[in-house]
Amino acid sequence: MKKIYIIWGILIVSNLFSQNKKYDTILFKNIKIDNHELYFHYKKIKDLESIYGKLNKNSNKTNTAEKIPLHYHSKLINSFSNDEVSLLITSDRAFIDYFNFELSKNTGIIYYKNKKIILSKNMQLSQFKKVFKNSYENASGLPVIALERAAFISAYIINKKSIGYISFTFYDSKLISIFISDHKPENF
Repeated sequence: MKKIYIIWGILIVSNLFSQNKKYDTILFKNIKIDNHELYFHYKKIKDLESIYGKLNKNSNKTNTAEKIPLHYHSKLINSFSNDEVSLLITSDRAFIDYFNFELSKNTGIIYYKNKKIILSKNMQLSQFKKVFKNSYENASGLPVIALERAAFISAYIINKKSIGYISFTFYDSKLISIFISDHKPENF
């Protein structure tokens, strides 16, 4: 619970200091979680549960006017989540919009500038800093807590002509989660 308060604090404080800055850009197709693209086919919810564990249906995201991030032609039908993952669902595809590495055994991969970056709960903030220098320079933190303790870092994601955002959350210098959205995070 303490981590959640720290993360919310980061988001609030970062909004106070936001300005135009340069961020790294990642191609959507170059991001994978557990060997799946962020937007992948599935047949049944049970197939998704075999990967991510028991999923709970979210009743608050069933507005059919909502779209899948970075896929403006795909309408959201439903969403499912647990402590590890949040999935936005169309009729036959699932989109990972949140993933918690701290609670998962699964890993992610980003291919960026001819490098393969492994995303896991073992990824250190110092490793991230070496690869995503522009985004790291704009990292948000709390004035009373060192950036190494709690950091919120965003980058652009491009999928064809669509631009979105991927946000990385670090706690005690370790990656704990990512989330993806079409909307600018508070620290932009």
